[in-house]
Amino acid sequence: MQNLDVTIVGAGSAGLTLALLLAELGLTIAVIERGAAPELATPVYQRVSALNPASMRVLSKLSVWQGIAAQAAPYSQMQVWEADSFGRIAFSAEPPQLPELGWICDNEAIRQQLYVKVQQQAAIQCYFNVEISQLAQTERDVLVQLNNGQILLSQLLVGADGVNSFVRQQQQLPLTHWDYNQQAIVAVIACEEAHQASARQAFLASGPLALLPLPDANLCSIVWSADTDRAEALMALDDNAFNQALTAASQSVLGCLTLQSARQAFPLKMRYASEWVRGRVVLVADAAHSIHPLAGQGMNLGLMDVAALAQILGSQLTAGKPLYEARALLAYQRWRKAEAQSMIATMEAFKRGFSNDLAPLKLLRGVGLVLADKLPGVKQKLMAAALGNSGDLPEIAKY
Repeated sequence: MQNLDVTIVGAGSAGLTLALLLAELGLTIAVIERGAAPELATPVYQRVSALNPASMRVLSKLSVWQGIAAQAAPYSQMQVWEADSFGRIAFSAEPPQLPELGWICDNEAIRQQLYVKVQQQAAIQCYFNVEISQLAQTERDVLVQLNNGQILLSQLLVGADGVNSFVRQQQQLPLTHWDYNQQAIVAVIACEEAHQASARQAFLASGPLALLPLPDANLCSIVWSADTDRAEALMALDDNAFNQALTAASQSVLGCLTLQSARQAFPLKMRYASEWVRGRVVLVADAAHSIHPLAGQGMNLGLMDVAALAQILGSQLTAGKPLYEARALLAYQRWRKAEAQSMIATMEAFKRGFSNDLAPLKLLRGVGLVLADKLPGVKQKLMAAALGNSGDLPEIAKY
């Protein structure tokens, strides 16, 4: 039997980041993962995230950012427009204060670099290729029995185990969810013209298409979110026909586009746990919420969750209070639920707002984008949101 301060279920980027943050507080941590341990490998950029400066600051303070940045593509411009409309808005970095707007990172590469750092921490023990056979909590601790027979006792258990969270289901934490009736098609593509470190997004009638720059100046990662029927039709095309459809959808902004990897499609659903805390069990990141990828904020939202939880637990320790205190966990829940609700509402408004192709609404959207681009106050607020500098940030994420 192993006695620890915190058990984290899930060794994704959120779970590993939390483990490192808690180790800095002097706590002992176990990380449980049903899959294999990350292994260093050349990124393929099939699944990517757009990390913003707030997330970069968290990862920098954990001394893992340098390794992540070495394989990431910084972008200094963002261009957003509506297809077949005059409406568009653009953002640019302002060196030297703001040299980049964000970084396109391979999801698995982030996880690999975090795990390299985790392996250097004696306070963190990782258990890979295992499943939980029993999870029970008492007034004093949480007991986890693994299918290899090991038993872990801890003061707190954190579910960081993704959208289909075992912890959430086992604790019967209620879940609100709806189907976006869309699929996201992802792939690496070659561009005839260099991307010039610019992230681009076109709003189409069937859903948004994102062209995200990669380290190679003529390669991008695409995230094409389309209504299910349209996505299935696109996936059924041969490569040449798909290339033509993709180039047309992008309005040839980067010239002819050609596939450089296999296509993958993923159904899009919104999930939101209405309770994130049950006794000594707490949810973070995708286990608590998942949102539409149109703004690329899912990874950032999860990293802010774990930074907030670590901050609250650190405050408990500094004040000489017990690590577990119901009031502290409920404060975390209120804090991060408010931020998640705001992001979910914003993404839903964007999706619904751009999915209607009626001429009067299309005109209003075009005027709105142009005005937002021209009005400094509005544009600054949009820029702050994109940079992760708005909302109630954890201290470690502030600049």
